Amino acid sequence: MTDKTSDAPAGPGTTAMRLLIPIDATERSRWGVRYALRQRQAGRPVQACLLFVAEPVSSLEVLRFRTHDEIARFQAESGQYLIEDAADPLVRAGIPYEAVLREGEVAFQILDAAEQLGCSNVVLPQPQPRLARLLCRDVAHEVLSQARGVPIVTVNVEGMPVGSR
Repeated sequence: MTDKTSDAPAGPGTTAMRLLIPIDATERSRWGVRYALRQRQAGRPVQACLLFVAEPVSSLEVLRFRTHDEIARFQAESGQYLIEDAADPLVRAGIPYEAVLREGEVAFQILDAAEQLGCSNVVLPQPQPRLARLLCRDVAHEVLSQARGVPIVTVNVEGMPVGSR
């Protein structure tokens, strides 16, 4: 998949925080956007890299009716829509963002993108309680368990930091 950018200067003579914010179809993924908005309100220059990771489809039930190209096109269109929707508050606040679309294993792609894009932090929703992880996948927990290099900030629903690693 490809990278798309909406560039705007961070400000004269300042180094902006470059935040990688993974986006998916859940409201939890928008918590990182709230964190970026809080940083801007506090007077810090911010840039956001909004990342959508499409997981490879290997289900025979799907591949029987759709080609890999059709699936990749659908995932790219869906990812771009989700990023544009998540970016709306950033645009209104004047925060520049970069839209990044990738395909692969989610936790690995998040950490890899953070390093490749020169991000200062990865911003994730706080991990779900252990019981909730039994019922559904928690990407934040997976990323934290594989963390390397780029610091990870976990935030609550208001975009307030609740932990960092």
